[in-house]
Amino acid sequence: MVLFAFIFIILGIIGTFFPKVSWYISEGWKFKGAEPSTAALIIARLGGVISIIMGFYLLTS
Repeated sequence: MVLFAFIFIILGIIGTFFPKVSWYISEGWKFKGAEPSTAALIIARLGGVISIIMGFYLLTS
């Protein structure tokens, strides 16, 4: 369970602080020369924050 918590936290940090990397890993690789929209970056950041919260929840439970 601890391993999953750390994976969630690491992916959350990437999504929060580097949303373009998160977007590229999930969607950007499918398109040549595409750039993420502002909405996609906001969603990546929110997903990162939620992932960090879930990771800390898994560590404490």
